[in-house]
Amino acid sequence: MALGQSAAWLLLASWCGALGAASFDCAKAQSRIEKAICADAEVSALDEHLARYDQAARAALQGAVPCLAADQRQWLSAVRNKCADDACLKKAYLERLSELDALQPGATALKNVALPRVATLVWIIPAARDNVAAPPKPNARPLVVRGELVDDLTQGDGFLLRGAQGTTLLAMLMFLEGDTAQQLAVLAKVPKAVYLARGHAATDARGKIHYEPSRCVFLYRLP
Repeated sequence: MALGQSAAWLLLASWCGALGAASFDCAKAQSRIEKAICADAEVSALDEHLARYDQAARAALQGAVPCLAADQRQWLSAVRNKCADDACLKKAYLERLSELDALQPGATALKNVALPRVATLVWIIPAARDNVAAPPKPNARPLVVRGELVDDLTQGDGFLLRGAQGTTLLAMLMFLEGDTAQQLAVLAKVPKAVYLARGHAATDARGKIHYEPSRCVFLYRLP
């Protein structure tokens, strides 16, 4: 953090509204990690602020709320809850806040605290609701691709990621729901932006790999 720890804590405490206020009732803390959060004022403040970040991100993403909720649960179990000390917790919280920062309105965005430079979540393409055209594939393998986001709607394909490995279909036109097409079109116009997409792989009739539409696809802008 750019500020000293004590200064950063004073800022965080003022935003959270109460000294040591976590996102849950510390009087009912039971797990090791909950007790560790409540025992450190700065971590408690970070926990409270992350709860606000999560709610704001859900409001921004709307149709992809189940995707974000599952991702948050994964972060809790695989990252935060693995921490053995306060330093690890602070790092985990700051990185998660940075990851969700692009989805925040001015009211919830952290100010005067330098968040770490990490891949920032800018959109989630929700799983297709058409289970006939896009039947669930729970065993699809993970797929991560980075590159330039290309708006190919005029050609009837959808949105592509063009990188060193070639071009990968990110989202098919027929599965673009809600305001996903509008949001992706805006992101495709950001100059020199490089994105990373995290989802699952599918293969078309020609053997070409694309993102599985029955699974959530997370789109990040790289720092």
